[in-house]
Amino acid sequence: MKRPPVLMHIRIQAERRAIGLWLPLFLLLPLALVVFIILSPLILVATIVLWPSGWGKRALLTLRASVDIFCSMRGLCINVHSGRQSVSVSVV
Repeated sequence: MKRPPVLMHIRIQAERRAIGLWLPLFLLLPLALVVFIILSPLILVATIVLWPSGWGKRALLTLRASVDIFCSMRGLCINVHSGRQSVSVSVV
């Protein structure tokens, strides 16, 4: 299994000022786990209700796919330049 990203660095540069912000993504994982535990009964009921139509398995696979997408964000780098302004987002 892939490791989830740890930090996100956002840098916003205007004409005269530059702002750099480090966001610790590893602090979001416990919060996401708590939300998942709270919502798990609803997810279980939805899966049971949707299983006869074939959508229950897809609902469970959607949860797995969202975790895989989050873990695949490591190394993502986005740079946007517009005139004299630029925004850079990188995930470590």
